[in-house]
Amino acid sequence: MEIETKYAVSVFFNNPSFVQIYFEAVANALDAGASEIDIFIDTDGDICPNHLEIIIKDNGSGFTEERFNNFSRLQKPKDGYHKGLGRLVYLQYFSKVTVESVFGTKKRTFTFSDAFNGQSDIQDASISDYKGTILHFSGFTGNRLKSYEDIKPGALKDRIIEQFLPYFYDRQKTKNNFQIEIQLETQAHNKQKDFYSDLQKITTSDVPSFETKIINDLSIHAFGEITMSYMLRQGMGENIRLTAVCIDGRTIPVKELNLNIPPNHSSIFLFESPLFNGKSDSARQRLVLPDDIPQSSLFNALRREMSAVINERFPAIHERNEEIKQNFENKYPHLSGLFEENTVGMIDKDEAIEIAQRKFFKLQKDVLESTFLDDITFLKSLEVSSRTLTEYILYRELIINKMRSITPADKEDVLHNLLVPRFETFHGSALLDGIYSNNAWLLDDKFMSFRTILSEKTMEEVITAITLGDEIIKSSKRPDISMIFSADPEQAEKVDVVVVEIKRRTPDDKEAPYAATQLVQRAAKLAEHCPNIQRIWYFGVIEIDDSLAQLLQNMGWTPLYSKGKVFYNDSFKVSRGNERIPAPICLLSYDAVIEDAAARNHTFLEILKHDIRKATQFAT
Repeated sequence: MEIETKYAVSVFFNNPSFVQIYFEAVANALDAGASEIDIFIDTDGDICPNHLEIIIKDNGSGFTEERFNNFSRLQKPKDGYHKGLGRLVYLQYFSKVTVESVFGTKKRTFTFSDAFNGQSDIQDASISDYKGTILHFSGFTGNRLKSYEDIKPGALKDRIIEQFLPYFYDRQKTKNNFQIEIQLETQAHNKQKDFYSDLQKITTSDVPSFETKIINDLSIHAFGEITMSYMLRQGMGENIRLTAVCIDGRTIPVKELNLNIPPNHSSIFLFESPLFNGKSDSARQRLVLPDDIPQSSLFNALRREMSAVINERFPAIHERNEEIKQNFENKYPHLSGLFEENTVGMIDKDEAIEIAQRKFFKLQKDVLESTFLDDITFLKSLEVSSRTLTEYILYRELIINKMRSITPADKEDVLHNLLVPRFETFHGSALLDGIYSNNAWLLDDKFMSFRTILSEKTMEEVITAITLGDEIIKSSKRPDISMIFSADPEQAEKVDVVVVEIKRRTPDDKEAPYAATQLVQRAAKLAEHCPNIQRIWYFGVIEIDDSLAQLLQNMGWTPLYSKGKVFYNDSFKVSRGNERIPAPICLLSYDAVIEDAAARNHTFLEILKHDIRKATQFAT
């Protein structure tokens, strides 16, 4: 051979699957006009076989001079249908292949191995010689088979039909019969793996019938005419899944067009076009399109056609997809208009969300990297802003729903950690990142710009400073107090501070007066400890029933409009030397905190969803 064989195998077939041996042999037989092919597999039955031989016979025209010369040299193939490399895969798994081939009145014999030099022995054929070609594979060089599927007739039957489906379908249409027989003889059986001696046959009756459609999509006219052949079936036991392009009489699966359909459904889609001729890699495992053909545009057009057929034939899938899309729009409104419209088969929820999120990130990236704000970029920036803000509002919905799940049995620190995680602060650019941790907006949206204390030492000092005489603080992690400062309390600038004290969800008439007294006492201590505080907003989150609400009104507290119960008193001030520091106090029921925040959030969300829908409609 005019090239070092072992090197060629490693270059062109680095890690071929074992079944490619059968594919190559069958392809050569069909190319030689064979109508009968016999595959005989003899093994000891071990997954790591000491004995494994394969004999493949065909009644084709045999190794003529031209065919043998092509076999003997690695050279540019004679046309786009041949790669001229397939037989190299034989030597990936077997040390030699003995070949006997009758062509006309002559018989050619040779051994294909690493030492093959392009020579063969030619004699006159006898009457007893097999009229065709016999390949005898021996000297298995692999450590093990990948699985028993590599040598099971049933599995091989399915793989061979799939691989040569376009060729077999043409034979079926022209009523040109053929037969491929696959026989396994094994010395040992494996019941667990359903492995035993077996015989399977492939004939035209095994080839499914197809419907065909010429694709007339304006977006792919430049690519040339594409024929879509498809088979769709529904019923018990149906489980065929294949989407492929037809190249040189073989199928090349296209994973980008994979279907997701329910159990007991079968689908085959085959796309054929001059565009695909010869456009596969050397191992015929992958479609390789030229650089000037936009793959995404082509595949989107093919998806549209597949989706239309699937929706028409399986309306239940279409109805389910529409329901999922509607759920997406409701649950992920910031991704509205970004979900894949050309989904074929059932929508994979996780994949759909991931794809939409990637589109969102790309949209953000395009806007952020733009150097000139023209009208289109400006509209894009508005859309990105709406989507980003919607994402944040959805996060707030999650926090509100968590709060709704709080029960009287929960401790105060459950709500505390929802409001503000302990010992955190956000400086400068980190303030926006921290907005997902500082949930003081639950009380009032104006507190979103406040930040919490980071230093554990500082937090401990502050809490210790405002501890009342009858309290015992064993840890700086006191759960029922949150403090959020408008700026750094250790700097010179004046600051406001929000202090939230949380009680369990248990109504108690004594709780409100006691909580108010505590808040005033703490305010005085806090003002003294932090001399740059100019205002203290105190919130007590307690359970307020009708009895307690009446008591608070009798004590002069002002009820505020709320979906729960809120009472406000702005008369409190605490002294610091000659200064009087305002310390307005608000007592809120759990329902007031939750439902008021939910109402504000819902209004934001509806406005944003409306804007995103408008932006999406404009873009389309």
